[in-house]
Amino acid sequence: MRIGWAIRAGDMDSFRQAVKYSYALWGGRFNPILIIDNEEEVERLVELFRIDFIVPLGTSEEVKDFPKKYPHLINPFIHEPLFSREANRSHCQALDIYNALVYLRDRPEWKQLKETGIRLYSWSPDDPLADVFLMQFGMYPSIEDTSLDYRDMVMKAAEAEEIFLINDAPIPANELDYLSIPYLSRHALDRHYSISEGWNSPGFFLGDATNLDDLGLSLESPGGGYSSLVC
Repeated sequence: MRIGWAIRAGDMDSFRQAVKYSYALWGGRFNPILIIDNEEEVERLVELFRIDFIVPLGTSEEVKDFPKKYPHLINPFIHEPLFSREANRSHCQALDIYNALVYLRDRPEWKQLKETGIRLYSWSPDDPLADVFLMQFGMYPSIEDTSLDYRDMVMKAAEAEEIFLINDAPIPANELDYLSIPYLSRHALDRHYSISEGWNSPGFFLGDATNLDDLGLSLESPGGGYSSLVC
């Protein structure tokens, strides 16, 4: 199941929320962000990613009403919020990282993954590359937003190591040798080969870390994943 996050152009808060929600879901890193101000581009993304339904993020009436333009993309959930709390029980209505951890717990590759090393990154909110780090290293939504502490789940299950990225300090190249939040969101998922993979070569995207259009484009690779952004 693939979700399209609908946001308004320039709404950085909703953009960040979409990325965090995506990383909280098992397979969520392949959910595209739809900037509704460009309807032609949205139509192409809906078709390219074969979106199952659209979730609006933000407070404007335009974004709230946007899913009505695609009446055939029906929300399959009984309750409206993706993350809900009922009878003192918090849960996500889609497969999330909790499900991924339960799946991994008794599998032989879990020990190997832990030995490779799983790291959880954090950084200063005023870091010029904060939004790039959000995409490349990942972050989970707040407990206040979901009533679920995904970071703590991963920390305990994976015996993960906390790493803080210091402003203006170089990031060691060997950080790429470790697994992190983006990896967990895609573990054990394979490409649907009935769909043409298109251009799927490694590369760099050069853009402005403060520009939502550049940040959005760096996410929307034809393979359905997040690509690199250099600023």
